[in-house]
Amino acid sequence: MKTKYKIFYMFILLCFVTFAITGCTKEYPFPVINTSTDVKNVILIVGDGMGYNHIENAKTYYDMGTLAFEKDYVIGVDTSSKSLFTTDSAAAATALATGYNVKNGKIGMDGNKTLTNIMEIAKDNNKKTGIITTDNLYGATPAAFSSHAKDRDYTNNIIVDQYQSNVDLMIGEKSSKYQEYYQNFTSNGYSIYEDYNSLVSSNTNNKILANISNLRSIYNPNITGQVNLVDIVSFALDYLDNENGFVLMIECGHIDKCSHSKDIVGALSEVHTLIDVANKCYDFAQNRDDTAIIITADHETGGLKKANDKNDIKNSLYSKSSHTSSDVPLYVYNCSFTNVGEKVKNTFIFYIMKHIVTNI
Repeated sequence: MKTKYKIFYMFILLCFVTFAITGCTKEYPFPVINTSTDVKNVILIVGDGMGYNHIENAKTYYDMGTLAFEKDYVIGVDTSSKSLFTTDSAAAATALATGYNVKNGKIGMDGNKTLTNIMEIAKDNNKKTGIITTDNLYGATPAAFSSHAKDRDYTNNIIVDQYQSNVDLMIGEKSSKYQEYYQNFTSNGYSIYEDYNSLVSSNTNNKILANISNLRSIYNPNITGQVNLVDIVSFALDYLDNENGFVLMIECGHIDKCSHSKDIVGALSEVHTLIDVANKCYDFAQNRDDTAIIITADHETGGLKKANDKNDIKNSLYSKSSHTSSDVPLYVYNCSFTNVGEKVKNTFIFYIMKHIVTNI
């Protein structure tokens, strides 16, 4: 091989190694966060796998106009992780929950370092905390807000961390994995519920673990007997509301799952539910000045194209069945920013929440 080609290939190899070592995260201007000191509550709504076109196509399919949250602050979010390729949900959720970029698969940890999450900070500031997901509670997103694990597949470690976490309210899709730990949750002050009716009829001051079946979207025509997530959220807001404030994370997890399967109607039904949840939270926040609402996604799934009209809503709009590196939207209510660049890193969302929680 000629010397000039050897030099060229060595240069490419060096660039590749440097990229792999340093990770693929980028730096953006760090906006200045402005909120009133009256703001004490934070609601974070995460659409797992939800890109811009998931929202646009849902509006088209369900004949929706401009959404309430589209009238507020909007900017793009870079979802890249420290891994070489596109982020997974664990790294993305850890960025949202802790403000750190980590490698794929990590839950609230960077290597061997345990990272403090926003729920832990909230508890240190005497706020109530809640996590709601349509996924299992040991799924990557709820896990990153309630536990620490070197790998997202360390399910038992995640559950052990969760019953020790002191998060006030945890509601997710029913899983038998939690049943063997019910005594541990009970010993740590949790009341346990396995169905929607017993949950919403409860009048407990205890912490809550709810392991409930069929939290899929009520708009999905291929499923029956779903629990309306809006009702769950309404219960949670009543339960968490208090004079010191709260932090609530709500995840709609099946946008991602349906997009992996290129099931566009299933995915858009889940987006419809997220929009309903957002509207419920906006109703809660109206006529009071103490609540900020943040709506975003951990990443985009499926490389979804934008439909021209309702007749164009077909599974073929998906260009792939995996996560992508596309930016996702960020919408923020009752919080403003200065010194904003063209986009923000996903870690910035943690700092919005921290700013409100710590009031600094």
